[in-house]
Amino acid sequence: MTNEGQGSKRRPIGVWVVSAFYVLSAGWTLLSFALIFGGAINITAVQEAYFASLTGVDWFFSLAIGVIGFTAAVFLFLLRRIAVVLFSVALALNFAFTAFQTMRTNWITAIGPAGLVGALLSWLILVAVIVYARRLTKRGVLS
Repeated sequence: MTNEGQGSKRRPIGVWVVSAFYVLSAGWTLLSFALIFGGAINITAVQEAYFASLTGVDWFFSLAIGVIGFTAAVFLFLLRRIAVVLFSVALALNFAFTAFQTMRTNWITAIGPAGLVGALLSWLILVAVIVYARRLTKRGVLS
């Protein structure tokens, strides 16, 4: 028995790649925080000062941006066009929150040059994912 009559679509390989990336990224982020706050990883005094400067609002927005991005990846995996909107919202919030953190805290000093390169790469990846998801929507893959 096939699902052809039920309108099922074959999931493109890029959707699998993006989904795997987001699952691995979420897992890595959670593991990193657990290791840092569990004391298994030593952090510099600058990083410690940065973490100490974060407020409940900062943690809320950090978590919200992560949840929105992860939710977008789930919707992309489900081939839903709302993924484009959610990825775009995550990017906009990420830019805004990073600008706010840069002005209010020692974010740039805390992450250092390698962390800054990592942040830039993550934004570029997110832009590429948005472009990819928009193309899938235009091709009718996302509904």
